[in-house]
Amino acid sequence: MNTNTYFYQFLEPISKELALLAKELDNSIFSSPRTMLTHSRVFIENILQQVTKAEGMPEDPRTGLKEKLDLLNDQGYLIPEIRDALHLVRRMGNQAAHDARMFRFSEALLSWEALYSIVKWYVEVYGPVDVTVPEYQDPSPQAEKTFDMSELEVRLKGLEDLLKNPPSQQAETPAKEEVAAAVAAPVVEVQETPGFTPIRTITYKGRSLEIPYFLRDAFLLPQRFDKSETFLIRLGAEQEARIMSELPGDLEGLHKNVKRYNDKNDEQFFEELGTFIEEEKVRRNLTLKRQGELFFFYKASHIVVTEELKKVPLTAEEFTGIPSLLRQLNEDQIYTVGQLPMELVILAKYDNVGVGTVEKLFDQLKAKVTDKTVHADDETSTERKSFKKWESLYVKVKLNGEQSIIEGSSVPAIWKEALKWIEHNRLPLYDLVKAGIILGSTDNGKRYVIALQPIHPDQRPFTQLHTYQSQLTGEVYYLETKINPKSGLETLGKVLNRLGVEVDIPLLKGE
Repeated sequence: MNTNTYFYQFLEPISKELALLAKELDNSIFSSPRTMLTHSRVFIENILQQVTKAEGMPEDPRTGLKEKLDLLNDQGYLIPEIRDALHLVRRMGNQAAHDARMFRFSEALLSWEALYSIVKWYVEVYGPVDVTVPEYQDPSPQAEKTFDMSELEVRLKGLEDLLKNPPSQQAETPAKEEVAAAVAAPVVEVQETPGFTPIRTITYKGRSLEIPYFLRDAFLLPQRFDKSETFLIRLGAEQEARIMSELPGDLEGLHKNVKRYNDKNDEQFFEELGTFIEEEKVRRNLTLKRQGELFFFYKASHIVVTEELKKVPLTAEEFTGIPSLLRQLNEDQIYTVGQLPMELVILAKYDNVGVGTVEKLFDQLKAKVTDKTVHADDETSTERKSFKKWESLYVKVKLNGEQSIIEGSSVPAIWKEALKWIEHNRLPLYDLVKAGIILGSTDNGKRYVIALQPIHPDQRPFTQLHTYQSQLTGEVYYLETKINPKSGLETLGKVLNRLGVEVDIPLLKGE
C-alpha cells in the first residue's frame, strides 16, 4: 500500500470525512492507543446517526451514544454481533476518556477489529451496491524511534574510539561490556534509549553530572529550582544559565557573573541541577512509554490528562482555596483545565501565587483524575451506590479541649494527615494498626484500611497501595486506598473515637 492510499479509502464514496477519521484512527493505534479508543466513539456515533436517518427515525441531539444504540437495538435494526461490537467500542472509548491508566496496543487492536465489523455491516446494509468492503487487514506498526543524527554521531565516535584504543585487558569481556566501556566521556551503551546518550559533563568541586542528549538545550525554568530560583533569574538577566548549553563545564565560580551571590549558591544550584536531570529522565521515559498521552507535571509527580479532565472548568466551584490563581487564569482567557501548561510550576509566575498554591491545584487535579477513573464506565457506575463528590474531605476533632480540623483533597491525603495528627498527640495508634483496622464504621468487614502488611483478612493483597512511615516507631503502615470517600471518613471517625477523640464529620450528615 503506497502513501497515498489507506485501508478505509473505500468509504470515501459514502463519506470522505468518515474515511479520513478512520485513517487517523489507524495512525493512532500504535502511537496513542488512548486517542484511538477515545475517538472511535465519534466514529460509531456518526454511523449510528446515518442509520437513524436512513430508517427515518426522529433524532434528538440530547440523546447519548448508549441511548441511541439501545434504541436501534430495541427497534430490531441491529443484529447481536453488531450490537456487541458497538458496545465494546463505546465502553472502551469511555474508559479511555476517563481512566488515567496506560492503554495497551492490544486494546486498540480489539476496538479496531470491532470497527471493521461495524463498517462492513453498515456498508453492506446501507451503502451503495457498488462499494466493496475488502478483507480485514491488520494495521502496521510504525517504525521504531531512531537516534537523532547529532546524537548518533556522538555514539559512533565513542565506538570508533573504542576500536582505535581498545582497553588493555582484552580477556573474555562480553560484547555489551566492551561497548559500555567505550570512552569515559561520553559513555556509549548499545541498548541506550534514544536521547539518553551522555554528551557532556558538568562538574563542581570534584562532583560531576552527566548531561543526556535530550537535555542538551533544555530550558532551565527558574521555578523548577526551589533554592536557586532567584539566582537563576539574575543569571538569566545577564544572559547566563538560561538553557543547559549555556552552563559552563565547571559550575565553581558561576556566582561571579552576578552581584551579592557566593559559593553556596553555586553548590545549591549544582545539587538542584542533579535533581532536575533525574526528574527529566523520569518524564522522558514516561512520555516514551506512553506515547500520544498528555501529562501535567509538578516537580517529580505527574497526572495523565484525560479527555474528561480537559473539559473541567477553572472555577471556584471546581477548585477551592486558590481564588487569586483562578481569577488571573480567567483574565488570561484560560477557562478550562485543558488550557493549562504542561509544566504547572510555571503558574507560580502569577501575582501572589507561590508553589504552595500550584501544589493545591495539582492535588485537586489529581483527585479529580482518581474520582473520574473510579466512575469510568457509565454502566457499572450506575449500578454502584452513588456518593456525593466532595471537593475536599475534612473532619473536626477535639482532644483535651483543643479543637482542630484534619483535611485532605483525597482519601489517602486525609488519612496521612490524620495519622500525623494522631502521632503528634501521642495517641496509642500502633496497637490498632498491629491488629489491622477494618474498613467501615464497624469491624464486620473483610478488608483492612491500615495494617502492618498489605494483605486483607481474606489473604487478598491491597488493591491500591499507599504507605505511611510512623514518626514514633519508624515502622511502615500500609494503607488500602481503593475505597470511596464515605467509607474512608466513616473508618477514620471510628478510629478517632476509639482513641478518645471527639469527632464531627459534617460531610456525612444527611447521607
